[in-house]
This record gives sequence, C-alpha cells and structure tokens, in this order.
Amino acid sequence: MLTKEGKKELGKIVSAASKLSGEDPSGFESDVVHAGCTANVIMITKAEILCANAGDSRAVLSRKGKVKDLSVDHKPDTPKEK
Repeated sequence: MLTKEGKKELGKIVSAASKLSGEDPSGFESDVVHAGCTANVIMITKAEILCANAGDSRAVLSRKGKVKDLSVDHKPDTPKEK
C-alpha cells in the first residue's frame, strides 16, 4: 500500500467507495494512505459468550427483545485509542 502502484490502486478503491456512499472523492490525494479494518469474533460456550472486536464494528446480543452491547467501537479519534 505504500508503493506508488499501491497508492494508485487504493485511490481507485476510495473513489469507487465514495461514489457508492455519495461522498466527493476529489479531496483524495494519491500520496495519502487511507486504510482500515473491522472485525468481530464471537465464541459461545456452555458457560459464556466471548467477544473480540477491532475497528468500528459492533456486536450486540438480543435476548427477549432486550439488547446488550457485547463490544465497544474502536475509533482512532477517541482519547483512549490514541
């Protein structure tokens, strides 16, 4: 992603994503790297539910119409994440 070719390919991806979301991709500079990831993994055993997450993905549990958060979003602009 840091090579000239990688940045060019990443620019194409950002541009395509911006068109889908309605955002204006004109501010994208080819020498700026835009990247990220999200993931949630849930493991359910007989005794417990374990959740691990990365990025701004969220996991919730609904039981009898009541919702319980299983994860907290990771955002790079929050003081705790910095």
